[in-house]
Amino acid sequence: MNCLNCTNKACKSEARDCTGTREATLELYRQEGLAEHYGNADKLVAGGKAGSLSRIEEIAEYCTLQGHDSIALAYCFSMEDLATEVMNYLTSRGFRVSSYRCTLQGIREKEINHDLGESVSCNPAGQAETINASHDTFVIEMGLCLGHDVMFHQHIKKPFTVFAVKDRVFNNSPQNYFKESSSD
Repeated sequence: MNCLNCTNKACKSEARDCTGTREATLELYRQEGLAEHYGNADKLVAGGKAGSLSRIEEIAEYCTLQGHDSIALAYCFSMEDLATEVMNYLTSRGFRVSSYRCTLQGIREKEINHDLGESVSCNPAGQAETINASHDTFVIEMGLCLGHDVMFHQHIKKPFTVFAVKDRVFNNSPQNYFKESSSD
């Protein structure tokens, strides 16, 4: 499948199924709660709000629509200042917010992989499992390192979204992703 190379985009313009799996997918949406969930997400896009809310405003609105009142922030220590701002914003909107730093449990790298060093490093599996055991009903991920974010996603069992992706070269902004990253 290569949607980028499709010239007619008939899925969008004519509601055409090129996969042959449309009915099976529709059955997924008929499962309990999924259609309502989809409708709430759609309120942020097709409901006239697209382009009028920032990402954090969308997250707050979505959590309100979904009934999430307790939010977990799973963040990298390098984004602690931003995580504090996010927590303050969400708290001002009436949410209970818990925070889970990537280094929680103080595990040294060599305890995970004996070839590594003494540094206390990220613990994405422990971060996810700690959140899974919490009362929080929704998770916002912020700035986990590539690979660590994959492990976090594999272990988290609660609904989540990504607020900020770590990109040290471009100061976490996708604006310049395809410009040269080296300064010659």
